Amino acid sequence: MPCSPLRSSVGDPGRRENARGFRADHVWQASAKHCPLCGASLVRLVIEGRERSRCGACRFVVYENPSSAAAGIVLDEARRVLLVQRAIEPHKGDWALPAGYQEIDETPAQAAVREVREESGIESEVIELFDLVFVADRRRTSNLAVFLCRAIGGRLDPGDDALDARWFDLDALPQNLGFGNGPRLLERLRGR
Repeated sequence: MPCSPLRSSVGDPGRRENARGFRADHVWQASAKHCPLCGASLVRLVIEGRERSRCGACRFVVYENPSSAAAGIVLDEARRVLLVQRAIEPHKGDWALPAGYQEIDETPAQAAVREVREESGIESEVIELFDLVFVADRRRTSNLAVFLCRAIGGRLDPGDDALDARWFDLDALPQNLGFGNGPRLLERLRGR
């Protein structure tokens, strides 16, 4: 389901939220008081048509940008999908696609392959970009690039942030799928 653009809430122009109730003023940048470069106080000003924090001394602007993340929908030769059982919050104990945040020196596709390997022990290769999803989250809002991948090696071996890693038939997925995007993406995959 596409996410609505941020809109101003009635009566409070500084509080922006979308149709899912995500509030842009809940990200760390919105509550920052000091410049991350020089330590001087930040002031709120209208810059480029939006209210933003800017340093009063060095004029550095604190932009509220989403992070980049990647996930892998990995299929094996039997067309089963790889899921990991999360060992950490959010959704601790639930099953999810292997996913995580992109490092500064890697492409989104490389991030997906790395996350699959780290969380499951499975080596994979990217076949195609399957979806790009906006994930509104209080901890870290992200643009999640979801790649369809093929398993090419390795063995199931859950990483530090996974309790388990298993292959599931698309018609026999676990009931406790975490994150709203996983079930939607997997349902779309069934139809292909």
